Amino acid sequence: MAVSGLSGTVKSWNGAKGFGFITGSSLPGDILFGRTELPEDIREVQGKFLEGRPIVFDAAQGPDGRYKATAVAVPLMEGKELAGKIKTFSEKHGYGFITSSSLTEDVRFHTTDLPQGVTPGAHLREELVTFEVQALPDGKLRTTSLRFQSKKIAMRLGSMAVQGGMPQMMGMQGGMPQMMGMGGGVAPLQAIQAAQAQGLMTGTVKSYSEKNGYGFLNVAGYPMDIKFGRNELAGGAVSVGETVSFSANQTPNGQVTASNVTSLGGGMKRPAAAMGGMQMMGMGMGGMGGMGGMGGMGGVKKPAVTETVTGRSAYGMIKTFNGQKGFGFISSPGVPGDVFFMQTSLPAEVRDFHGKDLQGKNVNFKVSQTSDGKTRAQDITMA
Repeated sequence: MAVSGLSGTVKSWNGAKGFGFITGSSLPGDILFGRTELPEDIREVQGKFLEGRPIVFDAAQGPDGRYKATAVAVPLMEGKELAGKIKTFSEKHGYGFITSSSLTEDVRFHTTDLPQGVTPGAHLREELVTFEVQALPDGKLRTTSLRFQSKKIAMRLGSMAVQGGMPQMMGMQGGMPQMMGMGGGVAPLQAIQAAQAQGLMTGTVKSYSEKNGYGFLNVAGYPMDIKFGRNELAGGAVSVGETVSFSANQTPNGQVTASNVTSLGGGMKRPAAAMGGMQMMGMGMGGMGGMGGMGGMGGVKKPAVTETVTGRSAYGMIKTFNGQKGFGFISSPGVPGDVFFMQTSLPAEVRDFHGKDLQGKNVNFKVSQTSDGKTRAQDITMA
């Protein structure tokens, strides 16, 4: 006898032996599941990734009367890493995309998101990883804390940063871990973590013109450069390649700008005259293509993603919500696929709720369309 649509919690998982047990379902006893019952992008994870995580599964009863899981899905869970597979990566352009069975859209990552020590030129496509995600102001998802799922994968690619392990840092200066600045300098990891703990974003100065009074920041995982003005510098002039912290602001037309730009160290001073008044990084995060909009470099800057309300209203059920990351998905019979929403689109009284408190709640919302064809939910109300 086959049963579908069951829910439970992973009681144990032995990654080395490739099996585990599910508890808390409506079926009697613990339910056995094997590696092949997991989605392909989760099959190399270690025990800590799965244990204690809610899952959805189908099961079949064997001749001995015991049930065994036949298909296991791992939904998005607040505060937990996701598993996925590298779908594409261009070392030349400095970015790629990860696909995950727990998400409805791909997640962008940059070269600097990769674990330290990855061999240059390594073939990363189809490699299995774990990661965390953060929603950007334009609704896109960025990757953070990227790790390989197993030591075998990490060793093959020249890195020892694996899921559940400590990342290997490049450079030790005075016993303190250092992060490489894009211009050749270093910024203390401690300073970066302290800024992020205060809710600030961090990035690298891609260009700055004292003459023109503005520059651009490159942020790992964000598809566009972020502009800042001279008046937004909190500690004086900055240099190309320098790591900075900043506050992100969204303009009425959807553009993201930086304020309170503060140096965290690293970088390398370059004469402005050598680049026609602009301090430039040769290849930066996105290679030559990432230099779009800067004169003489030949790149084309990707237009900002805009969002337009369609006038349609719809209803549905909150499928997942991650309060820590600030986004979720709605399942709606009137809209194909899952509908992405930002935490700010929720009613004020429920924005601080945990994911489990909102999951399964019925809602009404207005349908909006982004310029790249994606559907979003706005002005959500509880049904």
